[in-house]
Amino acid sequence: MKATFQIPDELYREVKAETARDGRTVREVVISLFEQWLRQKKQPAPHAHSIDWESFQAPLSHLMPDQVTDHSTEAMRKSTTSQWNEQP
Repeated sequence: MKATFQIPDELYREVKAETARDGRTVREVVISLFEQWLRQKKQPAPHAHSIDWESFQAPLSHLMPDQVTDHSTEAMRKSTTSQWNEQP
């Protein structure tokens, strides 16, 4: 099948020069690029690692005192702002 593409002149000049240096035609390079693109599209996406949330340990959890059991946003807010309300 014949197809027509419009590409920037400078890009075409560069491609034409490189293909000539490689002893290939622009047509060969374009076909090769289309085939490569299709092969990549057909490859399965990398599998995302699943996280076992039941046994998840936060990376810095070892720095938390053992008596801290409430990790809610409200508890963290109270913990960090309580010192602002203390009188010396």
